[in-house]
Amino acid sequence: MATRIPRRRADQGTVRLNTRDLHALEWIFDMHAVFETDLPDVLNPARLISKNAARSIVTRWANAGVAYAEPVLANQGRLVRLTPDGERLVSTGDRASPVAAPGAAAAAVHHAMVARARLRLERDGLPDLVVVGWLSERQWRMENRSQVAAGEQIPDGIARLDSGDLCPVHVGHTGVEFIRIRSTIMDFLGKYGTVIVAVPGDIAPLAQSTWNGPDFSGPGADHSGLHLIII
Repeated sequence: MATRIPRRRADQGTVRLNTRDLHALEWIFDMHAVFETDLPDVLNPARLISKNAARSIVTRWANAGVAYAEPVLANQGRLVRLTPDGERLVSTGDRASPVAAPGAAAAAVHHAMVARARLRLERDGLPDLVVVGWLSERQWRMENRSQVAAGEQIPDGIARLDSGDLCPVHVGHTGVEFIRIRSTIMDFLGKYGTVIVAVPGDIAPLAQSTWNGPDFSGPGADHSGLHLIII
């Protein structure tokens, strides 16, 4: 009896992406970048996977040519971004991502910190504010092109609150950056009444001392004012 030779799959050796992959890639496209250590929250916050499992997923994306990762900051995990092919998989728009090109990792760190702030707010909220949605910088730019062209300040993101209000979010990922955005924060505070500022733990003392300055108001009983979170 002749030995039956198994048929070789036509797609053998290729990487196929599933629905979870596509949702995560869309999320990264929207936020521009994410730290690998934050990927479990992106993939499924209700059922967190291990860091090793997240790393394996990024490796699979890299093998598929849709994402790449590189170490930038110690103890933060690799910085994950989409390749040009990955961006085209998500959107056929002709607007290039400002952080798509390899070598621009330093600029993408801020975007990854904003992504972390979004995850933190969507997961934990604030004691007196409940975040129910998010408008990214990318989306805000698309919806407010005339304001962008006019040179208006661009938020890092807009948190949608359960009250229906919109709350700008700004990230000061370094001390220099926090000082730089101080006037921007004041502008948004005057326009929206409520602003969330996110900083890493080592910047918290600087942010807190600025918070207590005469130009800043703390959170009030009406949920307005300036709110500080640690990321």
